[in-house]
Amino acid sequence: MKKAVLVSIVAGLFFVGCGNIRDDDGIVYVRENLFITQITGIRLNHNDFIGRTIRLEGMFNFFEWEGNQFYFVIRNTPGCCGDDGEIGFELSWNPYHQSSDDGFAGRTIPNRNDWVEVLGVLQTYENFGHTFLYLALTELNVLDTRGAEFVRR
Repeated sequence: MKKAVLVSIVAGLFFVGCGNIRDDDGIVYVRENLFITQITGIRLNHNDFIGRTIRLEGMFNFFEWEGNQFYFVIRNTPGCCGDDGEIGFELSWNPYHQSSDDGFAGRTIPNRNDWVEVLGVLQTYENFGHTFLYLALTELNVLDTRGAEFVRR
């Protein structure tokens, strides 16, 4: 009996959590109140999300490494040394993004830390013998109203 109740509770939480990931229009909305949870869920189950459209807001960030530009939408999170973590997705306008591509070639690049809303299709690319996730963008809008830069769940 106790086992049946526990299974029912876990199943109920699972379905409630899944309801927060997908809306009726087929777009996966990453919500502010479950930002870390949803992105972690997408990353851990990425095969279930490849090719699906994802919408989220966060801070625009970028860096260069070994001559390659990398662009991201992120939020700050707890990390290994206090509040130094970040979570989000890499971004590219190129649906066939490779690590050597400039995923924003010919496009206006937002300023670092601009608050953006992005819509893109989750894709992968291979580099350094690893698979990396990114959003192949269909929309990127700089917003005036900022959400929570730091999230805890």
